[in-house]
Amino acid sequence: MSDQSPNRMRPVRRAPNIVAFLASGALIGLLVGGFIGIRANTGNYTQSTAIALLAVIGAIVGAVVGGVAVALIEYRSLR
Repeated sequence: MSDQSPNRMRPVRRAPNIVAFLASGALIGLLVGGFIGIRANTGNYTQSTAIALLAVIGAIVGAVVGGVAVALIEYRSLR
């Protein structure tokens, strides 16, 4: 008789892909910021400067929102 124990099914922990959430948030923020830059009154800035500035700010905000989403999903998966 061999000393083998039956295979027990262990639960698989499914963690979110952090890079995908951050990149998706940054891309969506970049697009939204660029669209706002196109539509907004630029004031003292040139049109291209306003688009670039708002696109970068949108990308940063989007990445932060994506990071918060990952943290919430990760927290919930650990419960």
